[in-house]
Amino acid sequence: MSPMNRQAKEPLAIFGAGWVGLVTGACFADLGHEVTIRDVVPEKIERLRAGEVPFFEPGLGELIERNRERLTFTLDAAEAAASAELVFVCVDTPPTYSGDADLSRVWTVIDELPQLERRTVLVMKSTVPVGTGEKVRASLEKRGLSHIGYVSNPEFLAEGNAIGDFMNPDRVVVGAFVEGDGDRVAALYEPLETTIVRADVASAEMIKLAANAFLTTKISFINEIANVCELVGADVVKVAHGVGLDHRLGPHFLRAGAGWVVAALGKMSRLSSSWRAIRAISSSCSRQ
Repeated sequence: MSPMNRQAKEPLAIFGAGWVGLVTGACFADLGHEVTIRDVVPEKIERLRAGEVPFFEPGLGELIERNRERLTFTLDAAEAAASAELVFVCVDTPPTYSGDADLSRVWTVIDELPQLERRTVLVMKSTVPVGTGEKVRASLEKRGLSHIGYVSNPEFLAEGNAIGDFMNPDRVVVGAFVEGDGDRVAALYEPLETTIVRADVASAEMIKLAANAFLTTKISFINEIANVCELVGADVVKVAHGVGLDHRLGPHFLRAGAGWVVAALGKMSRLSSSWRAIRAISSSCSRQ
């Protein structure tokens, strides 16, 4: 991957030095942005400052090293947000015992935002339930930060190919309350020459949940078909191949088997709340 256009670009802050945060920060640095990545774990920041990546993602270590002069790692929320024009929220939202998304890390980021004077845009990369944007906006207004914009910009990265997914995305979703804020986020992705889906915040949040739910459906479906194939003596690999050649269905995520299930379990557990959210919305609409 060759470095992209190096003209002056808006400085960015990334809250959360996990998988999504580091990939997002490193890729934006490769696009020419000055990026400050903030995390709350001292050991993680120390390792990153020393040039170590705390997990494996193909090409990420090399990407960070190549863009080290544009990347800063810090524990200080105020330092991260001080010079940033856009602040990305990239923290985990793991499922709770009930299967709902745990937004505690998201709210920690919101609570720790300093009293910024200029119009900064808060960009939500973390996977959150529909309606989170409205709640965040209300929280910012209560703190006297109504001048801070909010944009939903969900991630669609796959582990093992995250850099490729970021640099060559199928689409980029941008949902904003204020059109100008959405314009600023959309402009960040212009060098990628991809489809930009512009929407309201609720629709952007729903796009992420719907995509996750559909992915879960395909994984679950082909494994159920594998069970039927075993009963009737059919070859599920041949069946999946034949089904996947239908352009209406496609071949992606139609691989059955225990190994595939294990690889998908982490993703599927995070997606269970997507199904719950969709069922709740559908049930609510049917009563109207």
